[in-house]
Order: sequence, then structure tokens, then C-alpha cells
Amino acid sequence: MKKFFVFLIAIMLVFSLLLTGCGSSEADREQELKDSLEKTYEELTATFSGATGEYDLVAQYIQSWASKNGIVIAANEESYMVLENPATEGCEKAESTTLQCTIDTKKFANSLQSLAISLTSLLGPLEHGDISLIITETDNGEYTGADSADVEYLQNDNFINIKQNDSIELYTSGAYASSAVMSADITTEEPYYPHAYTITMKISGHHDPFTLDDTDHPNPVEVIGNLLANEKSSGQLFQLASFNCEAKQGYIPTSATAVVIIDTNDVSSFEKKFRSSYNNMKKKFENLEENFVYTFTETAMPEEVMSSETGNNIISLMYTLKTGKYAPEEDEEAVEEENVDEEAVEEAENNKDIESFALAEISNISTNGGKFYLETSFRGTDKEIIGKLSELYSTTSSLCDIDYQHSGISITWPSKDNTELASFFIDALGSKEAVMSGAIESSECNVFASKAALNMISYQCNIHHGEAALSNICHYLTGLTEK
Repeated sequence: MKKFFVFLIAIMLVFSLLLTGCGSSEADREQELKDSLEKTYEELTATFSGATGEYDLVAQYIQSWASKNGIVIAANEESYMVLENPATEGCEKAESTTLQCTIDTKKFANSLQSLAISLTSLLGPLEHGDISLIITETDNGEYTGADSADVEYLQNDNFINIKQNDSIELYTSGAYASSAVMSADITTEEPYYPHAYTITMKISGHHDPFTLDDTDHPNPVEVIGNLLANEKSSGQLFQLASFNCEAKQGYIPTSATAVVIIDTNDVSSFEKKFRSSYNNMKKKFENLEENFVYTFTETAMPEEVMSSETGNNIISLMYTLKTGKYAPEEDEEAVEEENVDEEAVEEAENNKDIESFALAEISNISTNGGKFYLETSFRGTDKEIIGKLSELYSTTSSLCDIDYQHSGISITWPSKDNTELASFFIDALGSKEAVMSGAIESSECNVFASKAALNMISYQCNIHHGEAALSNICHYLTGLTEK
């Protein structure tokens, strides 16, 4: 009997040592990764300085980093890279995970934070399934890398977008989205007034029409449209010859041009209103610290212009079409009431789960080929607000004698709140305030979701949350091996 107890105690001691060793190994690995994160970020910030930078230079650093850390470079294209860390022995059947981050040439320093977190997370825990990392270029606001990325690298079980953000935020879905086209046949006539002018506005870069911060950029189409509407509402005499823009789907139009024919007595008034509009734009772009071109130049007289009816309908549409933020009418009326509870209103506005709103933007305009064409894009927190905005646009178009066609409602990237991926990170953050109901702003997630059906989240934080983010990601990867 005594021998049995001695044998039992020996077995328990060995088992205890094995457990302690396992825990020690995991703790050691976690510390290794934290040290690697610190070292990687220090190297990145020491190598690359300045608010702006070039993707190519970072790509060269990443090649060296991958070689040092035994990471496979699966793709190295002009505007994106794919790194792979194959599954460890015995974990080949575990779910695969793709991490993704971007190098933004205009937000270079911020990009290095998410890059350091992403590279270190790619190294993974002691045991893990297949892990890959897609590193993309965002060039002057344009998602060139995400657009170019081959769909074969999106074949995975889990997708984690890692993005720099001063706050800690987790998005598990995109926003409800839709678009509408307003169109009409153009009738023409000969120019009646003696002076022809071209109004042109151009901006640099590519900009998100659905940004929620203070960096929203003026839309050249809307700026010129407002100028024409203000001049028309003042009773000044002019004809509209053309109104076109240069645009790429998903971004604010980069330029717009209108040609107008003005009565001699009203040229000075038009010039005065243009100068006022120009000065407003000058202040906005100075705050944005960016350049723009906005001109009012006499030009050659066109052979024909739009009829008064067509021109007036287009300008009326530009004047009445509501863009920017749209909230339900009942909320707007409540704010105007004299006895409104201001604290309650403020609390509701700050509560993302309660506030219902949409953002809308003119995305294209053309008067070529004898046809007027205007496209608007809008996103919202729910289907109802999109429907209300569409009804408003339909009514506005009808009043201006312009046809209206609304697309179906979709989601920029689908909601996966009930998946293990989303649920794990929601629990890991442990804060309702950090979990967002839907991503209104544009991101690379929209681009990737348009290429493949993804089980995706967007984990947003800064380097100060880097160790916690690294720990959360590695714990999730470990959990996939235990299924």
C-alpha cells in the first residue's frame, strides 16, 4: 500500500511539473512577443520618420524582417504584400486566420503602429493554425493595395483588420448602404447672353465621403452647385451649358467643371459670389493643410446651352438636395422644442446604439450625350433611415421634374456579431463602449468584402494598447487549436 501511495505521489508531481512547464512556456512566449513588439516598433520609428512616407521603403524593411523571423513571403506586388506563417506541427487542421493592415502614405507614423502590432501577431503563439498577413498600400487616400489584392489570399476562416485609432474600437460589421440615380433628358437652345465662363474646382488625393471626423473635404460638385443655386436665387441671369466631374467609385469627386453663359449686367455679381465661395474654400483647405484649385475664367462661347427649363431643374435639384448628415425628422423637431431636456438629447446623440442617422454625398454628375445624370451614395445605421432618405430624394427629384431610381439596400461588409470571432473579441475588450454597431466610414474592409465573403472584424487601437491587442489576438489563435 505504501508503495502505491509513493507511486501515486510521483505521478502527481510529474503531472504538476508538466503543467507548470506548459504554463511557463506560454508565459515565456507571451513575453517574447511583447519584447518583439517593442523592438519592431522601435526599429520602424527609427528607420522611418515624418508624417508622410513611401510604401516601397517599408516593403523593403518588411522583407528583411520576414527573413530574420522565418516568415514566408507569399506575394510581393507593387502595392501589397502577403506574409505567411504556416501551422505548427499537429495544428494543420485548425482554422486559418488572415491579419491585415495598411501603410497609409499620408498617415505614415500612425501606420507604423498598426504594422508593428500586425507583424508581431503574425509570429503567433506556441501552437497555431495557418496565419497570414496582408500588408497594403493606401496611396494619398486611395486603397490601391486592397483594390489590387488577389482574391486567392482571402480564402480563410477568419479575417482581422488591424487599424490605427486613438481610441480602442471594435467593429463587427459595416453600414447599410445604397445609391440613387437622378436623370433627365436635356433640351438645348442657342446662347442668349454674351459672356461664357468656366467654373472649375479641383482637389488633391482621394477622400472618404462618409468620414465622421473633422477632416471631411468639400465636394467640388456640391461647391459649384451651391454657387449656381445662390446666383439663381438672387435673380441673376445666366444659362447653364454643361456640368461634369471626374470621380472614382467610393471617393469624393476630385474635380468638377461647369460652363455658364452670363448676362453683361450680372457678370460682376457672379464674380462677387465666386470670390465669397472661394474665400470659404480657402479657409477650409487651410485648416485641412491641403491645396486646391478653384477658378472662374472667361471661355469660348459654346454653340448651344441647356434650355431654361432643363437648366433651372438641375440647379433647383442642386439647391434642394440634402447631403451630409441626415437624421429622422422627429429627432430634429424635438431639439427645436422650447422645453426639451438638453441633457437627454446630448446623451442620445452620444449613444451610437440609439442614434439613427445617414450620411449622403453626390458621387457623380454628367451632362454629356444629351442626358443629365447625377448619382448619390448614402450609408446609414439601419434600413429604415436609408428608406426615409430615399423617399426624401424621390420627392425632391419629382419636384424638379427629374427621374429617380433607387438601388437596393446592402451592407458594406456583413454583420457577424454572433460568430466566435466577433464574440471572442467583444468579450476580450469587456467594454460596450468599445464595440461599434456598424462602420459608417469607408475602409479596406469594404473592398475586401466586395471580393469575398469574409468572417471579419476591424480591431482599431494605437501602440499604447499594442500589448493588449497582441495578447487578445494570440489567445484567439490559441483557442482555434483547441477545438
